[in-house]
Amino acid sequence: MAEKYTMRKFLETVATGSAGAEEVEFAKGEIAKLDARNEARKGKPSKTAQVNAPIKDAIKAFVADNPGTTAEAIGVAIGQTTAKVSSLATQLVNEGVITSADVKKVNGKGKVKSYTAV
Repeated sequence: MAEKYTMRKFLETVATGSAGAEEVEFAKGEIAKLDARNEARKGKPSKTAQVNAPIKDAIKAFVADNPGTTAEAIGVAIGQTTAKVSSLATQLVNEGVITSADVKKVNGKGKVKSYTAV
């Protein structure tokens, strides 16, 4: 029975500079496996993205009805933390679904982001 060709043996062979036909065939097989794994993963949203999708929808709906709303106000309205809303709102801004603008805080110093539907 032939010895199983492992990734370790392949890497040792490549490191020593003595790669031959067997190593080339092994590398092509490994590339095919990587391509198959990447293709299977492509298009599937991650678990986190699946959990965040309804929250993003709630943010979009709230901002459509209440333009110029801050992340804190959105969070209170939909029952999420300000940090979570801010993070997801930034993703929505990058996707071009909503826009953001800096507004001065009502009480205190500094500015916060307000969000408006596109």
